Amino acid sequence: MSASRSLVVSAVQITAIDGERDRNVEKVLRLLDEAGARGSRLCVLPEMWTGIEYSSVDDYRGIAETIPGDVTDMLADKARKYGMFISGSMYEKAPDGRYFNTAPLIADDGRVLGSYRKTHLFDAPNRPDIPPGCIESKKVGAGDRLDVYETSVGRIGLTICSDLRFPEIYRELALKGAEIITCSSAFLSPRYDHWEFFLRARACENQCFVVAAGQYGKEPKSGLGFVGRSMIVDPWGTVVATASDEEGLVTGYIDHAFIDEVKRRYPLMTQRRPELYPVLRGEGRA
Repeated sequence: MSASRSLVVSAVQITAIDGERDRNVEKVLRLLDEAGARGSRLCVLPEMWTGIEYSSVDDYRGIAETIPGDVTDMLADKARKYGMFISGSMYEKAPDGRYFNTAPLIADDGRVLGSYRKTHLFDAPNRPDIPPGCIESKKVGAGDRLDVYETSVGRIGLTICSDLRFPEIYRELALKGAEIITCSSAFLSPRYDHWEFFLRARACENQCFVVAAGQYGKEPKSGLGFVGRSMIVDPWGTVVATASDEEGLVTGYIDHAFIDEVKRRYPLMTQRRPELYPVLRGEGRA
């Protein structure tokens, strides 16, 4: 990691319109320019930022891309220009023909360091406050890896949206050394209380920074509404920056020294008692 212990990070917040992939991409590239002008070393994009595509059954296939591909090449240009790491989720078409909800991590030199395929898909068939058809597993497959990437800005773990409801994911990343965990999201409204609560809990219980970028507003073709409120949360569970209720960019600071200080105050990770949790070790019920 670089000698500096403090860095600028940003999260992009947009409303991605179904069927308008090029417009969505242009909007994000413009906001990446703004993030770069602010000196951001890491910028997180929302979930499915090239298009949610829930107003149709299979239009998502038309915007799904390989990784690397055209979209990641455009992100790579911005990463190299500003010396910035970039991550956000998109529809991926894998070499075997399957589709995934995938967040690549683009390094500050333009390389694709790796990709995270969403492991916990959003299937909510019985929610009265969500329009029918939000069964993500009908569109994409689930990933099976939780990797942490060693970078010049710290050790980064990647998550996507409904992963927030599964604390085991964040604990696994923390145990693998993650100092910053990103969350690319299209968190459906009206559930702002869940959104903030989960982000603060995941940051606090794992003593790491969480940088979360969300879709915002109402997507006009599907009618889906999104919470927005992209935010940066510190290892003490404090929200240090939150986006306004509009499209745009939220920017704040990450201080690696504060991670160390929180762990010194309360050595939570060293006090774990894994022998008490056989279920988490796959040994059946406790």
